[in-house]
Amino acid sequence: MKAVEVYHGCENGQPGLGIRINLPATVQDLLDAWQPLCDDQTIFKQYARDKHALCKDCQRNCCNTAYVIPDLVSFRHMAEMLGTAYDDFVVRYFQAEKREVGLLRLIPEPCIFLRDNICSIYPVRSLICRFYLCTPLLGQTEQLIYKIAWSGSAATQVFARQQGLVPEAGPGASSFDRLFLGLLDEYRNSPGVASFLDARDYRDISLHHFLEE
Repeated sequence: MKAVEVYHGCENGQPGLGIRINLPATVQDLLDAWQPLCDDQTIFKQYARDKHALCKDCQRNCCNTAYVIPDLVSFRHMAEMLGTAYDDFVVRYFQAEKREVGLLRLIPEPCIFLRDNICSIYPVRSLICRFYLCTPLLGQTEQLIYKIAWSGSAATQVFARQQGLVPEAGPGASSFDRLFLGLLDEYRNSPGVASFLDARDYRDISLHHFLEE
């Protein structure tokens, strides 16, 4: 039996993808099950060419506009891959005006790591990027992925404040920024965030932290 299985289901009359989790399972187990979907041409993808193309052939490319706050595992691995200290990494690759209000958003439009429409840090990209599919998901699956990704991003914010890489939330934040700051603060004391703070790799993070009781 696999730790995580992806299946096709239906909810409120609409088809979608779901996942079954067999504990103990980790975030890495979920990623291992999720990654093949990027190359799966049998599933519906709203923005793909002919609605069924490979994700790498996407003409829409969410990398051009996405609001990416990396999860902490990715943040650490990105800095390591680039050979930069955290303070230099933050200054060179994150949006200055967002840092001033306490947010670590990668420089966007397009993402600073996009080269010739290809992600230049693909092996260490953030969970927000890894999990995104323009494919309908069943409700519980969507909520689980949302919770994992936000917990990882909140852990990055907690870590960044602890290390003095960003200030506490300050004036000048847009309404959209305040929405993000509010969500990050909502998650910051959760067991999921604590698991990211303690983890070196996704294999260190159990999915049980994110499952409903």
